[in-house]
Amino acid sequence: MRSLLLLLFTFSLASIYAQAPELLSFQAVVRDDADALVANSAVGMRLSVLQGSPSGTAAYVETHAPVTNANGLATVAIGNGTVQSGSLAAIDWTNGPYFLKTETDPNGGTAYSITGTSQLMSVPYALYATASGSSIPGPQGATGAQGPPGPGACEMLRTGDGRAVVITPTTVHGYGLSSTGGSIWSTTALSGTYAGAMASDTNVVVYTNTSGYGYGPSSTGGSIWITTNFSDPPLGAVASSGRVVVYTATAAYGFGRSSTGGSIWSTVNTNGTPLGAFAAGNRIVVYTSSEAYGYGDSSTGGSIWGNTGLDAHPLTRAVRVECKVPGGSTTKVVGD
Repeated sequence: MRSLLLLLFTFSLASIYAQAPELLSFQAVVRDDADALVANSAVGMRLSVLQGSPSGTAAYVETHAPVTNANGLATVAIGNGTVQSGSLAAIDWTNGPYFLKTETDPNGGTAYSITGTSQLMSVPYALYATASGSSIPGPQGATGAQGPPGPGACEMLRTGDGRAVVITPTTVHGYGLSSTGGSIWSTTALSGTYAGAMASDTNVVVYTNTSGYGYGPSSTGGSIWITTNFSDPPLGAVASSGRVVVYTATAAYGFGRSSTGGSIWSTVNTNGTPLGAFAAGNRIVVYTSSEAYGYGDSSTGGSIWGNTGLDAHPLTRAVRVECKVPGGSTTKVVGD
């Protein structure tokens, strides 16, 4: 039986400060040809890093036999599988482009019936940055000693209207406008394991495997952290002008402007696992195989979810998530 994959990359801080062995966290939602989740089942996977083109030479190949969870999500660490050829640590990320080829046997063996190839964008190059100095350099250490490493690509985020966030594995530190017209630091402890971050022009969202942390305008004109809990682990996130959405296998969580001028979380339960999400101006759309959910302006000036049923399966299954960073953006998720 032919199955479908929704591929998802997640990169933790451990990936950025990778020590031997260097690992990249990889996730895939596995579905059958009826669009039903392949849940709580062993699947076979072969992952190949290809150099130059989608049909290029394999620089590294490994296999895995993960077990999907109740949401059909399989999680592996690239670099921690059974090596078939090559070495992940030996890859020269500057000599790209590189592509990830995924081959999957939904029955748990090595009869790989599902194949897909996606270009590895900027995030894997964090491994290159640990040695090249292309990340922001740390301060000079004492004579004969090395200074601490500089921050990685997704540890600092900023908004267009003047909010900055620094992320550690356990805490988020926001610096922005205070309600009295000055500037102020505001700190919140993270619960769960750091999973990603996203910034729009006014808001920053940091999310773990259990919760979302939104940093945006308060109703009094300052800056505020607001937290929401997830029903299950996040699959991805997307930002628009003034709004950020994090989506899981069962719900989508929007962080945006409230009708009182502050910031607010708003949640919608999805009919099926989201296949993708995209932004259009100040609106965001999340879609499943049977329904689409829009997060946009309400009639009172805030943010609201609206949905519509789909008459057929969407033609596209692409998923793209970006981590906004100073001076650009780093694509974190590419799927098909």
